[in-house]
Formats: sequence, C-alpha cells, structure tokens
Amino acid sequence: MHLGPMLLPALLALPLAAHGAPGKGDLVAAAAAAGRPPECSARTGRAIARGPSVWERARAPELPRYCDLLARGQAQLGDDAKAARASARLADQLLPGHAAPQVLLARAALALGSPEDAARAFARARSIDPRSVEDPHTLHDLARSLSRTGQRDEALAVYRALVPRIDLLATADQRALVLLEAAHLSMAATGAASGPAAATGAASGSTAATGAASGPAAATGAASGPTAAAGERGERARPVLDEAIAYLREARQRAQAQLARDVMLSLALALDRAGDRAQADAALEAATPGIAPAAARALDRHAGAAARQHAAEDLAGAAARLRTVDYLAAPDDRLALEALALERIAAAAAIDRWEAYLSGAGGRGPWAAAARARLDALRKVAGGARRPARERPAPPGTRAGGAR
Repeated sequence: MHLGPMLLPALLALPLAAHGAPGKGDLVAAAAAAGRPPECSARTGRAIARGPSVWERARAPELPRYCDLLARGQAQLGDDAKAARASARLADQLLPGHAAPQVLLARAALALGSPEDAARAFARARSIDPRSVEDPHTLHDLARSLSRTGQRDEALAVYRALVPRIDLLATADQRALVLLEAAHLSMAATGAASGPAAATGAASGSTAATGAASGPAAATGAASGPTAAAGERGERARPVLDEAIAYLREARQRAQAQLARDVMLSLALALDRAGDRAQADAALEAATPGIAPAAARALDRHAGAAARQHAAEDLAGAAARLRTVDYLAAPDDRLALEALALERIAAAAAIDRWEAYLSGAGGRGPWAAAARARLDALRKVAGGARRPARERPAPPGTRAGGAR
C-alpha cells in the first residue's frame, strides 16, 4: 500500500503547528503585507497601507524613509536585484538592528546568484526575529538558499512549512515549482542519509557495498540481486519517496505548460525509484505524448529522414530545456530526467544518458539499482543498441583470448 495519497494532507497540516499555527486570515494578511515589517505596519487596527502612525514617526523620524526604502527594495527585487540590495543597505543604516533589511539583503543576494550570502543574511534576520521569514515568497527564497548551500535537512523542513501556503503565491507555476523543488530535495536528502549506512556496510565486510564503489564490477554485483544493505536503504528511502511522489502528484494538478512536462518526468523518475514501473511508464507516456512506442523503438534505425530530423529536434529541445532548470537538488538527476525524456524518442541517446548517470555519482547512490534496471530494459527493447564492448559477442572464429 502506497502512502503518497494520504501523506500530503498530513504534511500540509503539520508544519503550521510548528510555526505557531497561524490561521487562514493570518496567512492572507502575511501575503498582503509581504515585505512590510511590523515597524512599518499599522499597530492599532488601521489599514496596513496607511503605514506608521504620527507617534511612531515622532519617536523615529527616520522611520518613513526606512519603510520607503524597504518597499522600494521589494519592488526592485524582480527587475534590479542590485538596486534592491542597495535599498536594503540604506535602510539598515537608517534603523540598524531590525530583521527586515537583512531579509531583503538575503533575497537580493539569492537573486544575484550568491546563495551563501543569502543564507548568512537569512540567519541574521531569523536571529533578530524568527517570524521575519514567514511570508511565502520569503520562505521560498530561504528554502532555496539552504538547499543550495548544502543544508538539505533544514531546507526540507522549510519546504514542509511552505507547502501549506503555496496558494498564497502569485501563479500556478510558482506553486508547482515549490512542489517540484520539494520533491527533488526529498529524494536528494534520502541519498545523503543513506551514505553513512552504505559506508558502514562496506566497513563491515559487505562485498556488495564495496563493489558499489569500485566501478564496473558493481554493476554485475547489483544486477545479480539486492543485498541486505541495499534492501535496508530501500526501506529507509520509501517514506521519503512517498513524500516526493505526493508532492509531484499535487504539482501535476497545478502545473501549467511551462512546468507540466518537468513535473511528469520527475513523477516518472520518483515512481520508477519506488519500484512502481507501470505507473512510471504511464507518467512517462503523459510526459512525451504523440510518439507511438513501436515507432519510437524503430526511430533510431529504420525511420525516414523527416522522422529522424523530428527526433533530433525533440532531442535537442529536451536536452536544452533540462539544462536550464534549477529545481534539481542532485545535479546527476538531470541525466536521469534526460534519459527518461528520450526513451520513447531516441533509445540510443537515452542509453547514453543512463550510462553517464551510472558512471557518475548516481551509480554510487541509493537509486543506482533502479537506473540500472531501466537501462537493462531499454537495451532489450532497443535490440542491444550501444551495449558495452564487454557484453558484445565475439566475432565468429575468435577464441576467448582473441586469436583465430
């Protein structure tokens, strides 16, 4: 029995309790006041847009300028992150010691491609006011900065708090992107968690674990049957896979054209890793519509020039699209997604991608057995195309040593 359909509602409920259980009205207010810190908001029930009172301005004459700088910086984030950073620094100089300028600095740093600076600024903001990052857009940037600086467990906790609030994000694709990122981070966090167990297994004398790190011999060992260590890792991985699948199934309901294919390919990948091959193939068919399986199998060898050109264009488009995405937490998963995207279009190219995945970090990770099974099945369907030299039969009249 798969827990995915039941798991997401639980995930939607739990994080809010961990963050003080704000009600729906609180979340809507937080979204409406995104970027407006408490010191710039109404304190006696007045409309938020009216800003600080005359008494607040009297106590802190710099406050109006400070609030204007923060509002301007928030508006500048989408188009001019450098200007947003400058506005945040000026605001911090006017009224030092507040969390809001640090939040704006963090978001600007992330937009400028500096996740390390973003993580440090977010840490400063949270040390001043833990609630300063509760706006959904800010939570999303916090999760991204943690993920991109290797703090996967912390990032996953933030995504679990963000998922219940995704309806407060502006567009359907933004909501789907949060779910897509959370799913890939779940799978990557599983891979990181299973590393020490694998190392322990190797130290205790497990030949299979030793082989997994030693190259070609590992493929033969893994293909011959699951080891106890691999089985234990699979049992530990399954709950997180269920979480990833639940996120992706929710994203499938929300994604528009831009992300719909990415979501379906990612769902196929997660289902395949969970051992649900039939469902994975169904998701893959939905991700690559319009290509009959029989034609896809013959495309590499028997199709005409026009069909080959069409397949080449599809191949180029799929590869280019997947090289631009930034939702992956494990870089090698790009190869796995490319392989899945190409299986029904160009089998030989898909085989290349799976082989590249297995020759890198993916071949030593918790999903290597699933990738190898996918590769073996694809080789059979493709008629043994691109088999490694060691698997090719010797030419007639050739003895084992190579002499005639």
